[in-house]
Amino acid sequence: MAIVIIAMLGNPFSAAYAAARARGPAPALSFCSMNIAVYGRRASAWCLEERRVTPLHRSGSGVAIGASAMRWRGDDLIVEIDERTTPVLWPFRSPVRGRLILRPETLSGLDLTIDAAGQHRWWPVAPLARIEVELSEPDLRFSGHGYHDANAGELPLEATFDAWNWSRARTPRGAVIAYDAEERSGARRSTFFRLTPDGQREDLGEAPPLPLPSTRYLLPRSTHADRSSTPQVLRRLEDSPFYARSLLQVTLDGQPAVSMHESLSLQRFREPWVQRAIPYRMRSVSI
Repeated sequence: MAIVIIAMLGNPFSAAYAAARARGPAPALSFCSMNIAVYGRRASAWCLEERRVTPLHRSGSGVAIGASAMRWRGDDLIVEIDERTTPVLWPFRSPVRGRLILRPETLSGLDLTIDAAGQHRWWPVAPLARIEVELSEPDLRFSGHGYHDANAGELPLEATFDAWNWSRARTPRGAVIAYDAEERSGARRSTFFRLTPDGQREDLGEAPPLPLPSTRYLLPRSTHADRSSTPQVLRRLEDSPFYARSLLQVTLDGQPAVSMHESLSLQRFREPWVQRAIPYRMRSVSI
């Protein structure tokens, strides 16, 4: 069982947002989404509706996007979910409602640059956390370990990057995180480190990334693990022309671990045929 929630204040993959930017300055908060992906043993649910966020929807502790909201309450991050699935066939939409509570075990405080010009930043806010998920629709309850991070940039992702690979795994010694980014300029940045339970960063060297099998759309991808290991794909969670998300079986510190992994190709994202296909996984709602 797994759930991924991404609050996007300026949806970087929105075709409508890209079209608006092409016409001139476009307010990012007119193109926001609370992306919910639920992965059950037998079925999955995907929600991605694009909405406008106004000052009334924002506060110092969080944000509401449509009927869903993400807010800090004390030390806990609370996500109230009230969405409908976004399938290719619009009429067949199901409700996804409930709550997720993320309780950080470690707060890192790291503020990292992921491009050479320093225009894109990444914060692994809570690399070690526990989550409690209670959904009424579908009827689903589970708990386990979680992770929370944040990204921000001054330029569209596709203006800076050609591709990246990211992964995070929980091990007895902490959270192991890898971030490999390839820029349009040809520059490459690789980050591979452990965040220990007491919040300390331990760099894990510059080992070359290990290849992973290509996706259904022949998206090349790689990950980091012990050099002598061969990562295995346990489950493909998302498999699109420009983005893939998977659960991997890897070896870290000589021990088996399960890693959440994502690959993003901005080269592929820029292709006109991909831009035409994106609206089939996204729905715009005027509020």
